[in-house]
Amino acid sequence: MDSQAPALKRMPRASALEIAQQTAIPGRQQEDWRHLDPTAFPWEQFEQVAQQEHRKSGVQSQVKSSVALPAIDTARLSRLLSIQEEDADSKFLFLHRAVGNPVVAYQIPGNLRDGAIRIVQRVSGPAAPTIVLHVESGADTVVYHRWESEANGSLPVIGRIEIMLEGGASLQFLHEDGVSANSPLYYRARARLAEDAHLDWGIFTTGSVWHAAKMTIDLQGAGAESSTYGLFCGTGERTAEHRTVQNHACPRAKSDLIFKSLLSGKSRSVYQGIIRVEKAAQRTDAYQASRNLTLSPTAHAEAIPRLEILADDVRCSHGATVGTVDVNMLFYLMTRGLSRVQALAMVAEGFAEEVIRRVPLDDIAARWRNAVQQTIGNNLV
Repeated sequence: MDSQAPALKRMPRASALEIAQQTAIPGRQQEDWRHLDPTAFPWEQFEQVAQQEHRKSGVQSQVKSSVALPAIDTARLSRLLSIQEEDADSKFLFLHRAVGNPVVAYQIPGNLRDGAIRIVQRVSGPAAPTIVLHVESGADTVVYHRWESEANGSLPVIGRIEIMLEGGASLQFLHEDGVSANSPLYYRARARLAEDAHLDWGIFTTGSVWHAAKMTIDLQGAGAESSTYGLFCGTGERTAEHRTVQNHACPRAKSDLIFKSLLSGKSRSVYQGIIRVEKAAQRTDAYQASRNLTLSPTAHAEAIPRLEILADDVRCSHGATVGTVDVNMLFYLMTRGLSRVQALAMVAEGFAEEVIRRVPLDDIAARWRNAVQQTIGNNLV
């Protein structure tokens, strides 16, 4: 079924465009933008599209679900998609609103306990895809979401994902960036978890010419738990920058995150992650890890983990590694009869499998494994 676009009445498109035009482009002196040039994003292309009164939608959405999904009411949708003007990236978000593409926004009922919901949003032209999910108490389901574009497309995309889990809700959410390697992509994703809610969040990308993603997990209720895993398979000159925030505001919440990059050619990965623990969030348990494996000498990775802790009864840790394939491991495998190419492939596959084995849908896991094979194949010749 095709999604319909609820009306966002709180801010007309013209007002959003005016604010976007008055808002400065983020500066390189800001922590998030020290490693990627925000002026390289094609701002003018987006503004030109936002100024058009009548145009064909740049987003076509397909939603497959075994049950009917009620729409989110307009007032709640407006709250979930609100924009803070003091947000350092608000220029992206106001432009996203100004383009006004249809919104995929659903309420996931509390009696939904099996099956998978699949949402694919195909973008053409400068586009602003949006997905909003409100998961009711008692729900326990899987949602797969993918953005995709024409293989040779080069037009920019600004995306937005908003997820709200009520108390006791459980969601496994899989997101794929499938836009063209030539399409600049910025997206903002946020999940808010109430008391005893549980979120498993899987992220996959092959990057693009310019790529920035900011993902925030707000653990707003006691006993909430989140587990996040991500994989970037970089080839050629593709880049991907991921910024994650694990916000702990209540006691006894738990979050863990692992993000991996497998890089060949001249691809580039930057990961910036922060765990924030408020003073009231006693007995927090939080973990964050970034692992990067380069398969060629021209690939590059950076990992910048941080902690901000105000509570005194917590268990928080983080770690980061950037490296090449271990020569001793290669030697061991080659002494067992494998060629060097076979040994390298086995190590790379094992590196990615720690993430892929957590994917709850077999066909999606197979897609991710195929991307790993292409990354290896582009380098091991």
